[in-house]
Amino acid sequence: MNYFALHTYPLYNKKGERYFVKFNLRTEIGLYNLTNAEASTIVTENLDYYNADLYNAISKKNYPAWILEMDILTEKDLTTVDYNPFDITSLWQRGTYRTVPIGRLVLNRVVDNNFKDIEQSGFIPNNLVPGIGEPPDTVFKARKILYEDALNYRLGANHAKIRVNAPVYEKSYIINGVPPVLDNMKDAPNYYPNSFNGPMPYIEENRPRDRIILLHKNAVDLQPPADYYNEIVKSDAHRQRIADNLARTLVDVVPDVVKKALQMITLVDIDLGWRVRRSLRVLKAAKPHQRQKEMAECIFDAMDITKP
Repeated sequence: MNYFALHTYPLYNKKGERYFVKFNLRTEIGLYNLTNAEASTIVTENLDYYNADLYNAISKKNYPAWILEMDILTEKDLTTVDYNPFDITSLWQRGTYRTVPIGRLVLNRVVDNNFKDIEQSGFIPNNLVPGIGEPPDTVFKARKILYEDALNYRLGANHAKIRVNAPVYEKSYIINGVPPVLDNMKDAPNYYPNSFNGPMPYIEENRPRDRIILLHKNAVDLQPPADYYNEIVKSDAHRQRIADNLARTLVDVVPDVVKKALQMITLVDIDLGWRVRRSLRVLKAAKPHQRQKEMAECIFDAMDITKP
C-alpha cells in the first residue's frame, strides 16, 4: 500500500527560501486490496495473514520497497491554488504541484527482538531535523503535546534514551525517570540554563521569521472526494468496493442519519450515491431489521434525483 503524510511541512534552505511539502511513500510492487469477502474468508484461517506475508517475502529476499517522494508547492503557489494546502482531510489537486523522488525505503530484515525494536519504539511529530519546520495546522499542534505525553506514560520519562529511539547518543536534560536507561550524565544539572556547560538549544538561523496564519471556514469542500472518486480511482470494481464499504457503515444507523449521509454522498458524485443506495438495499435484504421499512423510505427520500 501507499502512505501519505497528513501534514504539509515548510522546508527552507540556507538562503531562507521556503517551500511547502507533503511526503509520500509509494509502493514499488503495485497495489492489491482484498475485497471484504476475501478478507472475511482469510481471517477465519489466519489472523496474521499480512504479518505472515511480510515475513515470507523478506525470507525469500523479495523485499518490500517504497519510493519516498516530496510533493512541492512554492510560496508563490500558495497565492494561486484554489484550495487549502494545509487541510489534512483533503488531497492536493493534480497539476498544481511538482513531485520529486528523494529516496527509497526497503524492508530487508525482520527484527530479532520485537519488544526491544518495535514495542519500545516511540515517535514524536515535532522531532524535526534542521530545515523542516512545523506544519501550521491545529492537528499538528495537538499531536506535539499528546504524543510525548503518551510516550511518557507508555515508556517512561527516558523514552528518548531507549536504544531504538536514539540513533546516536545525545546529551540532553532528560535524566532519571523510570526505567533508568544508559548513564545518568554524571549527575549533571537537568535544567536549562545552568552554569555547568550543559547542552545548548539549536537555533536555526536560516529559518524564515514570518508566520503563516490559516483562516478557517465552515464550508464543506466536496471537490477533493469527487476528484478522488473520478480521477484517482481507475476501475469500476474499485468504485463499487467504495460504495459497498460506505453502505456497510450505514446499514445499522438510524434512518435520519442515513438520509443525511446519502444526500452528502450524492453531492460528492451522483454515481457514487446510486451505488451506495443499491448496496444498502442488498444489505438490508440480507439482514432483516425492525426499521427496514423506515430505512427503505429514507433511501428513496435521500435519492430524490433523476438516475443518470
